[in-house]
Amino acid sequence: MPTVEPVAAKEEPMTTPAPRFLPLETISVRLVGPNTTNKRRVFGVISNMSETGACVITNLSVPQETDVRLTIVGARTEATTVTAHVIWCAERLEPVKEIVGYLTGVTFDHETEETIRKLLATGIFQLVP
Repeated sequence: MPTVEPVAAKEEPMTTPAPRFLPLETISVRLVGPNTTNKRRVFGVISNMSETGACVITNLSVPQETDVRLTIVGARTEATTVTAHVIWCAERLEPVKEIVGYLTGVTFDHETEETIRKLLATGIFQLVP
């Protein structure tokens, strides 16, 4: 009778999530991309951010898999434009707090990581403990 040897499951390397930062002031964002909804401007504010991505509260839904340019503007910083990729988008409705919009998750392109690091070091974000 032939013997059957179990095959070890392929283990994915554990990745440590990048530290998250919260804005200390309103950080506005404009999103521009080929699939950004019917020529209406897509804009919003940053909810939280890391060196690798951000959660943005937007006025319109942006389709998953959309490549976008984000222009990030704080009251004390110059506008910074980076490229990113939309990985998720979900409607957010909280009638009690009167919050209506879309939570949009983006990952930043690797080429923009240094730009993001500099932005996070400007003092307009605080590290989430």
